[in-house]
This record gives sequence, C-alpha cells and structure tokens, in this order.
Amino acid sequence: MAAQWGNNSLAAGKSAGWAFVRNKDTGFLPVLQVTPLSPSFTSSVWSIAFDYPLVNQLGISTIWSQLTDDSQFLVYYMVVQNLSNSTIEYAFLEADL
Repeated sequence: MAAQWGNNSLAAGKSAGWAFVRNKDTGFLPVLQVTPLSPSFTSSVWSIAFDYPLVNQLGISTIWSQLTDDSQFLVYYMVVQNLSNSTIEYAFLEADL
C-alpha cells in the first residue's frame, strides 16, 4: 500500500523538480508518484506532452537516480508538471517493492 505525504501547489504552466534520498539497499525499488488534490479545470481528455500521456494535466517525469560519491545512498529525481490553466494542489505517493 502506498503512503501519501506532503502537500504542494503548482501554478498553471509551471514545473517543480524534486529529489528524494534513500539508503542503498539491495533489491529495493521505490515507487514514487503524485496525486492531484484539486481539480485542474481543464479537459480530462488524454493528451501527449513531452513524450508521455497526461490526464487532468498533472504530469510526472520518468524517475531517475544517482548513487552518492560514498556509495551509501541513492538520490531519486523527478519533475512534476502542471499543464492546466489553474493552480493544482498535489501530494506524493510512495511505495516500496
């Protein structure tokens, strides 16, 4: 089950970059996502932007990672985009596989 945490807002047409640091564990894979907490007031029809599909205009990039110089931690990065015409409130969802 995913844990929901954080509460952020993103203005229309803006993006925000995020980084998450976790201990390096063999076999560990985090699943990070965002969920909208407010409506986008934009058509809910699927669209393609930046090579991935969006609905309700709140998008998330592919998550990528980097091992720290001391090889003890992994840093996970992602970008959240709001392509709607209004500010959207959102939260993070995280689960471990």
